[in-house]
Amino acid sequence: MFQTGFLGTVAPLYMDIITLYFGVLPFLMGTAIYMAVKKRYRLHKKMNLAIYATTLLVVVLFEVGVRLSGGFAYFMQESNAQYAFLFTFLLFHILVAFVSVVAYSLLIYKTVTKLQNHKKFGILVYLGMTITSITGVMIYYFLFIY
Repeated sequence: MFQTGFLGTVAPLYMDIITLYFGVLPFLMGTAIYMAVKKRYRLHKKMNLAIYATTLLVVVLFEVGVRLSGGFAYFMQESNAQYAFLFTFLLFHILVAFVSVVAYSLLIYKTVTKLQNHKKFGILVYLGMTITSITGVMIYYFLFIY
């Protein structure tokens, strides 16, 4: 898990896996949304539950990996990015990610309990998770490629 990953950088394997997952997450979520548009609601629900569970698992893997690796300061040692910029960008990413995951949890609750009228809320969750994914991939870029 902590050996060098497969994306051609010095990032650990778990970071490569997580970055790849978040790189495809908006497309996975978009496909689930498309299933709802096509009125395949049962598949839409199953996909969302699977995506949600996988996302939570990946976040836990990330949090454990970062803590065991030495945290943000450790990864910044090899980065060419400006510390203040990247730290501020990271705070933005964490804020959006936290709000998005809480909102995604509420959306899943609404889905499971069959509360209606969550289409607009689902779109907001999709946008939040997409911003989280993009900023997460950008942090990987700034830490390991830039």
